[in-house]
Amino acid sequence: MTITPLYVGRNEDVSMANVLYAQGREDRIDVSVYMFVIEGGDSPIVVDTGTLSPEYVTTHHPYKFVRDDESEPATVLRRHGVEADDVEIVVNTHLHWDHCSNNALFRNAHVLVQRKELEYAINPLPIHLRAYEKLPGLQAPWMVAWDRTETLDGEAEIAPGVTVVPLPGHSPGSQGVVVDTDTGRYLIAGDTIGVYDNWNASDWRDSVPATIHTSLFDYYETFERMAALDCEVIPSHDGRVLAKAPFGK
Repeated sequence: MTITPLYVGRNEDVSMANVLYAQGREDRIDVSVYMFVIEGGDSPIVVDTGTLSPEYVTTHHPYKFVRDDESEPATVLRRHGVEADDVEIVVNTHLHWDHCSNNALFRNAHVLVQRKELEYAINPLPIHLRAYEKLPGLQAPWMVAWDRTETLDGEAEIAPGVTVVPLPGHSPGSQGVVVDTDTGRYLIAGDTIGVYDNWNASDWRDSVPATIHTSLFDYYETFERMAALDCEVIPSHDGRVLAKAPFGK
């Protein structure tokens, strides 16, 4: 099994305070957006599907999102050798706008999300309405694939060597994907670990939650659970991920 992050754009000049809870207020970074492709089984599995166009993002969100034509999701997939119609499983680590907006691209795929996440996306707290795009006159893009969206309740093996695990904290139904490969076990962590700076592999107690979260109690229980998984953690938004990829080779 291999895991390949496919770059599909970035939010430019973002404060680290948006990424590390109560830290990094003076530092600024570009926040990369990825789709992750897991290969080696019967068909490719895609984890997270990225955003819509830069124009859409800047209209509805307070970010400067940049993506050239070569980084369009369908183009990136095809260049990697994957046709969207051949993908049978899509996993959304959670339903924030930058992780699920292209679910409709995968017309033949079952879209897997935790039941708690779906319930919260439908009725989030006011401070999280924009993250889930529950805004007047706007339908969140992931809802276009509503008829193919399926819920999970906790951990589930979705293919040989590929297991979804709950990682609540960033959101109530955040989940990650554990992949067993020839070179070890990897955890695609979603926004539980947005950048490498969030995670301290030596001692989970020194890890730092994301600034956006729904429960710090859940978050630290998730950190402890992640440590027990004994996986190399792959962040969702760190530009350094590309230099380490592909994972599992």
